[in-house]
Amino acid sequence: MVSVFGESTRLLLPTDDFRMLFQTHPSPMWLYDPLTYRFLVVNDAAVALYGYSQKAYKRLTVLDIRPASERQRMMDAVAKRNDVDRAERWTHLKADGTALDVITYGREVHYQGRQAILAVVQDRTEVIAARQKVSETQTLLDSIIENLPVAVFVKDIEENGRYVLYNAACGSIFGTPSETVVTGSDGMVFSERQTRQFRQQDDCALATSGTVNFEETIEDPSGGKRILRTAKRVLPTRKGKRPRYVLGISQDVTEEREAEARLAYMAMHDSLTGLANRAYFSDHIRRAALAATMEAPVALLYLDIDHFKTINDSKGHAAGDALLCQVGDRLLSNIRQSDLVARLGGDEFAIVLQLQDGRTAEEVADRLLSALRVPFDIDGIAEHVTCSIGIARAPEHSTDDDGLMRDADLALYAAKEGGRSTFRLYRPEMRREAERRHEMKLALHHALAEGQFELYYQPICEIDGPVLAGFEALIRWNHPERGLVAPIDFIPIAEETGLIVPIGEWAMNEACWTASRWPAHLRIAVNLSVSQFRDAGLLDMVRQAIESSGLAPERLEIEITESVFLTDVGQSLPLLRAMKALGLRIAIDDFGTGYSSLSYLRSFAFDKIKLDRSFVSCIETDAGSLAIIRAVAGIGSGFNATTLAEGVETEEQLQALRREGFGEVQGYLLGRPLPLGETEAIILASTPGRQSAPLRLSATT
Repeated sequence: MVSVFGESTRLLLPTDDFRMLFQTHPSPMWLYDPLTYRFLVVNDAAVALYGYSQKAYKRLTVLDIRPASERQRMMDAVAKRNDVDRAERWTHLKADGTALDVITYGREVHYQGRQAILAVVQDRTEVIAARQKVSETQTLLDSIIENLPVAVFVKDIEENGRYVLYNAACGSIFGTPSETVVTGSDGMVFSERQTRQFRQQDDCALATSGTVNFEETIEDPSGGKRILRTAKRVLPTRKGKRPRYVLGISQDVTEEREAEARLAYMAMHDSLTGLANRAYFSDHIRRAALAATMEAPVALLYLDIDHFKTINDSKGHAAGDALLCQVGDRLLSNIRQSDLVARLGGDEFAIVLQLQDGRTAEEVADRLLSALRVPFDIDGIAEHVTCSIGIARAPEHSTDDDGLMRDADLALYAAKEGGRSTFRLYRPEMRREAERRHEMKLALHHALAEGQFELYYQPICEIDGPVLAGFEALIRWNHPERGLVAPIDFIPIAEETGLIVPIGEWAMNEACWTASRWPAHLRIAVNLSVSQFRDAGLLDMVRQAIESSGLAPERLEIEITESVFLTDVGQSLPLLRAMKALGLRIAIDDFGTGYSSLSYLRSFAFDKIKLDRSFVSCIETDAGSLAIIRAVAGIGSGFNATTLAEGVETEEQLQALRREGFGEVQGYLLGRPLPLGETEAIILASTPGRQSAPLRLSATT
């Protein structure tokens, strides 16, 4: 410390000049008595630093501005003059108790005729605090770098890539403790190949002013593989100096990449069966179709499990899932590794075959069907299933994936229409038929909107007389170009597309409205299909039809076929019972041609049994048909149900049915289906006491 008082060991203080210099000096100063330790005089800077007033200083000693631990040391220093003519570090206390870290410089002087010591003070508190802050900051930064979950390292390129920083995460990722690497280089830790790779990265970093990024798989000293994502850049240097240090930050992304790989696998594979899913299949078939040639063709097989819904409904979804997994396994075991099996959803599978070495898609399909006919073990129960397969080949049938998938789908549809449990190879006429069905679907939409449908009515007669008992409503389509279209030509497509629901609703409303204006003893029969029974709004629709028309419920007969019981019986029977609760009559149509079990006759009390026309046509020549007719008459009598025979065309058939005890008949002998106007004429002619003028009836649209 530089003194403002020179080098003399004894100073005689002049009065005015000294006081001026002493009082205004920026460094805190005071004179104190070495015998009593009392302050003799204190300058303004000391007053400002310590917070004591001049008056307070007069009551204090130099011991009072020190902590207790420092006071003995101060007394020893005064006695031995240890703090005279030398700088000494002390801790002082301010008036508010705050500690100050100071350096003092003492000189012996004579003041007012007595010995005194002049003390000059330099406050080091802020300097020390700043240094402490720097130290703490450095410690914090070191701690942060050391505890970062990513590897941080710095290499000195001028010293052959020597590591000057290598944090703990580096040791964890690379498998080497930081203390063994710092001051070492890559060659001490990594293989020669890996070292060369790191040096090339360093060179890339040196060649640019920005950050360079790498992702690579490295091998640690234990032989393990890790995937690292690393960013490197050169640390800034003074202008004109060559770059020397390369900073690197590496992150272990092994688990992240493995998770991404798992997600990618899940995105391209079915979670239930582990097979390729629709996304995987779509990409595969696109590439396969484009690469197919006549020398190396590709076949696409679409496969569906026949009546899979029945298994799901009867056995439960867990059993259905188990079956799907086993089907997938069998498909895989019957194809080559170069082929692909995919589950597209539900019970739909796709197989892509590479046809080489004379192998044909038909042979593979036949082998698959045979393998799938072997019973499946579902919870210890042997479950028999069959499958349908549609086949299309590229480039023979199509050269792109869209065309190939469409053709295979058409072939699958043909296999199902052909009785299922078989395969069909695509043929061009399948597409033409599909186009016809599509055009028919559009035309049906238009017909419904434009009111092109019409009901025809066929008489139903009591066999005694015969006497008119009512009519069956039969839908017809008045096509503006094709003329009258029969139901057999459009009802299947309406059922397939779901249009049967709105068409059936129209027919029900029309039939009820028309019959409500007939004599009260005449009933109207309306057919409901299996597809309509699947509609949740069927009961409300029927209820609305009879309520809005005013038709007495007992005059409406609902005709269903036996195939209704092949659907969900748990839904069908409650629905039939609810209809009967409305007061409707329920008839079983085409009896003897559908569902083979008669158990449903015990489950539900039908009002009428309609014998199929195929038995009536042979009544005079086939003893078997006559036996069935007699049996049906007996069943009807036993269940208290009216029996009706359809397709009566000759007087002989009518007489035979009368002899067997049938209650009602229907057929061309008694009347063909007729439009409303001609039907009204029949009603008028058969009504006792008829008016001279015909009934004025008109149909709603």
